[in-house]
Amino acid sequence: MRTPWIEPGQLQRALARNEAFWTGGLEQGPLAWITAPDALAGSPPAEPGTEEALWTDVDYVLDSAEHQLAHTFFAADALPVHNPWLGPDQVAAWLGSPLTLAPRLNTSWVAPLVKDWGEQPPLAIDPQNRWWQLYLDILRASARRGRDRWVTAYPDLHTGIDGLAALRGPERLLMDLVEQPEAVRRAMGEMTGLLKWILDRVEEVILPTAQGTSNWTMGWSRGRFLCIGQNDVSCMISPRMFEEFCLPDTLAACRRADHTIYHLDGPGALRHLERLLAIPELDCVQWIQGAGNPPPSKWLDMLRKVQAAGKSVQVYYGPGHGDDADLSEELDALCRGLDPRRLFFWATVPDREQAAELAGRAARQGR
Repeated sequence: MRTPWIEPGQLQRALARNEAFWTGGLEQGPLAWITAPDALAGSPPAEPGTEEALWTDVDYVLDSAEHQLAHTFFAADALPVHNPWLGPDQVAAWLGSPLTLAPRLNTSWVAPLVKDWGEQPPLAIDPQNRWWQLYLDILRASARRGRDRWVTAYPDLHTGIDGLAALRGPERLLMDLVEQPEAVRRAMGEMTGLLKWILDRVEEVILPTAQGTSNWTMGWSRGRFLCIGQNDVSCMISPRMFEEFCLPDTLAACRRADHTIYHLDGPGALRHLERLLAIPELDCVQWIQGAGNPPPSKWLDMLRKVQAAGKSVQVYYGPGHGDDADLSEELDALCRGLDPRRLFFWATVPDREQAAELAGRAARQGR
């Protein structure tokens, strides 16, 4: 992996430590991705004429991404990553759901597409779909421009049960789990096949760059590193339903990658943790405690359980996610209470001084 924005010695250490994380071979503290966006002076590119164009004007998207990365201060083990996306329901849009973009809110939403499972053709992406073509255009442009600069990430894929919720509507899908379980099982099987098809198309673009791989959870590997478990609907279903409808897709995703991280989103998802920890191919669990809940250091018993199962844990601090906590105290508490070799500490901070202080503190842990 190459980039002009990190000093060569720091870059080589970061790459080696990211690789060591996957084998439990870290030394001198946890894996620490600490960044300070906009820490370096510079004027952003001029915005296009409409809000939608913030995400649809390919040249602007790449100009903006390059500006953001070039003006970020990367500390400790952090690397520059660009994650092309069209919002959390982009997969549903690729499948034909009407999409509304809200770039200034950093999100999008879709109108349900599936009216009746009995009349729904198999789920497949039309290669001429506008949103799929746009995503590929941005992905290819990112891979070209990012060569020797950044890692172009795997997409944030809400396939699986969350994808079906977007296509059908969450309330209807929850009813379908009870009233039409066979239809949901069939659709979940199609979603698993779709996941593999999308990843094949993405890897045709990103792997030849020789920049390694990453995803929206950050982290890096020379191999194929995926975030799985976009199962936010799992907070609303029982462990039995999770086992029946979600687990086969989760297992297939784990087996599709060299390294995996599971996005465990909020206390409602904890009911499925024991089953997830039994997956041999799962490497790491990302814990997102959710708005209004205590920061990660207050969840040590649960995080120890993850590590006791042989998995690593990732915690995140950023806007709306524990950024009001004292990050130095959080880092110290986590490293005292957990095995730092299997801890991934990810933080977005306001300035390079705090980033440098946290990086130094992380390096002193476990000595």
